[in-house]
Amino acid sequence: MVVFILILLLLAAIAGILGAVLKAALVIILAILLAFVILVGGTFWYLRFRLRRIVRHMDRQQRGFPTRGYKDRGLPPD
Repeated sequence: MVVFILILLLLAAIAGILGAVLKAALVIILAILLAFVILVGGTFWYLRFRLRRIVRHMDRQQRGFPTRGYKDRGLPPD
């Protein structure tokens, strides 16, 4: 595979279009890297978001009552 790429680069150099070929290859490589970074970043953000929601949900379940910003007044009188 490496030999094939070297032969193609040699042919591009002989034809005088080596600069254009290298620029096109650079654009393709950078586009692939950018897509990878966006996918990894989005996945990380989504997993962090879901984990925080799960932790919040588990915290509410562990308390056993919903929190409304005031202290629990206890049970009503019999």
